[in-house]
Amino acid sequence: MQHRQQGTEAGFSLVELLIVLALLAVIASLLVGAIASARQALQAVDRQGVRAAVPAVQAVLRRLITEARPGPDTSERIDADRAFVGGPDRMSFVSSFVPQGQHGGLWRYEIGLDAGGEAAGVLVLAQRIVRPAPQSAGGSPPRESRTVLIKDVRGLRLRYFGAAEKDSTPRWHDSWQHPFRLPHLVSVDIDLAQKDQRQWTQLVAGPSLTP
Repeated sequence: MQHRQQGTEAGFSLVELLIVLALLAVIASLLVGAIASARQALQAVDRQGVRAAVPAVQAVLRRLITEARPGPDTSERIDADRAFVGGPDRMSFVSSFVPQGQHGGLWRYEIGLDAGGEAAGVLVLAQRIVRPAPQSAGGSPPRESRTVLIKDVRGLRLRYFGAAEKDSTPRWHDSWQHPFRLPHLVSVDIDLAQKDQRQWTQLVAGPSLTP
């Protein structure tokens, strides 16, 4: 009789096993809920990061356009490297905006859409310094750096508001190619890929030196 009682005390009763199983079920439920909450938090952070990319790009473009500089209006030959050249999907101009970590001066920027696949491309910013004149070996052209601003871009539309001729009425143009004069306003509109969570609001900015 005493031997049976010792064997019984060494094991677990049915009630104890049920309690342990219930506790394990509660712990597993809490772990699953915590993992789901963490996954939702990461997805929310990713969405916020994607949305934050568009305002950052717009801020850079606005700064570039605001600090655009016209070419020198002199009787000498036209300096094509200083002219504002704008098309419906690409524009190039000189700006005093200095990239982070670079030397001050005047930089020439080109903004355009590069094909990147079957349906979408990338918005690219190319830049090179023009003033002061870069010292390059062997008289080679200054090195150009390229930065991808936004990926998965389906379309880019650029328009320019100003007077094409000196005494004409200002209006919107699909292109701008004047050796000395800047447009009053530049409109930048982008179509992003389908089912993209980002939203691009039409950007309109004007050079501060426009008369």
